[in-house]
Amino acid sequence: MSHSLPSPLPLFDRILLRILGKAVPAAEREEWFHTWQAELWHIHHRTRSRRSQALSVMVDLSIGLMRDALWLRTDSWRRALSGTATLCLSLLFALCLLSALASLALSGGWHALSLNLSNPSRRFLIETPLVAFVTFATASRRHVKPSATGKTMYWIKRQLFFAAKATLVLALSFLLSTDICQPLHAPLPITADLAQVLISACISLVGLRWAFHDQGQRCNQCLRVLSTPARVGRPSHNLLEWNGNELVCRQGHGMLSIPEMETSWCRSSEWITQNPGWDRVAGVS
Repeated sequence: MSHSLPSPLPLFDRILLRILGKAVPAAEREEWFHTWQAELWHIHHRTRSRRSQALSVMVDLSIGLMRDALWLRTDSWRRALSGTATLCLSLLFALCLLSALASLALSGGWHALSLNLSNPSRRFLIETPLVAFVTFATASRRHVKPSATGKTMYWIKRQLFFAAKATLVLALSFLLSTDICQPLHAPLPITADLAQVLISACISLVGLRWAFHDQGQRCNQCLRVLSTPARVGRPSHNLLEWNGNELVCRQGHGMLSIPEMETSWCRSSEWITQNPGWDRVAGVS
C-alpha cells in the first residue's frame, strides 16, 4: 500500500515530523509518521483558501503533534518500567535523597548535619539488628517455598534485590526519624533522642514488613510485580479443594498461587513456571 501524498508537505512540516519522529518509539514510529503526515496535508489543503485561519490552525496542530510524540515516548517508558525492580529501588533512593536534603536544610549546613547525625547513627546501628531480627522472626513464610525458588541465578538476583530494598528502607526510616525529631533537639534533647529511636524502629518494622510482602508479589525471574489477580476456589471448600488467588507475570514467566488459608496440605504459595514451548504452541494455534 502506497503512503505517498498527492502533493508534498511544506518544508517546515517535513522538518517537524522528522525531528519529533525521533521521540516516538521505533515500533510505533512509521504508523505515527504516516498518520500525522496525512493530517497535516489535509489541514493545509482545507485552509488553503482561508489564509487568516491557516496560521492558528497550524500552530495548534504542531502543538498537538509534539504532545502526541512526547506522550507516546513517556507511555513506552511507563510500560517498560512499570512494576520493575529498577523502578522500586529508584523510588526508594529518591525518597532517601529527599529526606537527606530535608535534613541538610533543617541543620543549616554539612558540618551541623554531621554533628546532628553522629549520635543517632550509632544508636541506629545498634537498633537495626534487633529490628531485622524481629521482622525476620515474625514475617510470613507463605511466599517462600524451597521447590519454587527456580534456578540459582534467579535466586541470587532475588536476594540481591531484597538486600538492596531492605537497605534503602532502613536508610529511609533513619532519615525520616531524624527529620521528624530535628526541631526537638534544641529544647528537649533527651526526649528527641528517645522519640527518634522509637520512630525509626516503628518505620523500620513497617518498611521491612512491606519489603517482605512486596518480595512475595514479584516474578521469580524478572522481578516485576505480578498482576491480574484471579480468585480460584470457594472459601467453604477449604478442606476439599484449593482456595486462594492466582497472580500472573505480565512477561509470561509463570504464575503464583497464593492459598487463602494455611492448611496441613497447603502451607505456602507455589510458583508455577510457564513451559518455554507454550508461547510457540499458542502462536501456532
